Amino acid sequence: MSNNNEAISEMSKLNDGTEKIIIKIENLVKRFGKLEVLKGINLQVKRGETIVIIGPSGGGKSTLLRCINKLEEYQGGKIYLDGVDIDEYDVNQLRTRIGMVFQQFNLFPHMNVLDNLILAPTKVKKMPREEAIEKAKVLLSRVGLLDKIDAYPEQLSGGQKQRVAIARALMMDPEIMLFDEPTSALDPELVGEVLDVMKDLARSGMTMLVVTHEMGFARDVADRIVFISQGVVEEEGPPEEILRNPKKPRTREFLRRILE
Repeated sequence: MSNNNEAISEMSKLNDGTEKIIIKIENLVKRFGKLEVLKGINLQVKRGETIVIIGPSGGGKSTLLRCINKLEEYQGGKIYLDGVDIDEYDVNQLRTRIGMVFQQFNLFPHMNVLDNLILAPTKVKKMPREEAIEKAKVLLSRVGLLDKIDAYPEQLSGGQKQRVAIARALMMDPEIMLFDEPTSALDPELVGEVLDVMKDLARSGMTMLVVTHEMGFARDVADRIVFISQGVVEEEGPPEEILRNPKKPRTREFLRRILE
């Protein structure tokens, strides 16, 4: 009888989708001094989902991503990766599984594109140099920049730098990609080339959390939109629900301003 109960329990997991949850955030609290930036965030992310996080500046969106990748310590709550508290992970091990792309690219200016890409896999994952070079060529082709393999960051446009930064994060074979306002530092005509790479990633099944004000991307690519304001999740749901018929006044006011 107990075997049957175990089988039913396993089947219920499959049916309710809990086995797909790759990130689980429970009551996350983050303070900078006396300022409480995250006030008990709860969020679950399924494997393969694209979550777009929107909200006013200073609301805690970027801080949330930085906590997930252990770039910030937090003062309360838990973050689980595949059911394991991220505090159990070595930070380098965690960052091989969770890649991050920043607003300001963060490329090493004294290294060419190839060396920017192969540094982490050869140092952290001990990948043989020749293998890393071949992988870099594949990823640069994927983002349309193989011809820039010997260029230095100062020789690239902002859009090209950001595409290199995405390729660099993918060198570690992450299961999850975090994007912190990846187009906000770009000239408007360069935004599309970065969003196209991100759309391709989403189509490939990569789990993605994206902080952005690009509502067209959110509408077309997101599985869910999460609205964060003043350190709390105010509202979340499918794009058509959040963008067309938000329930909370704060969400409506934010969208009215940004869509104008």
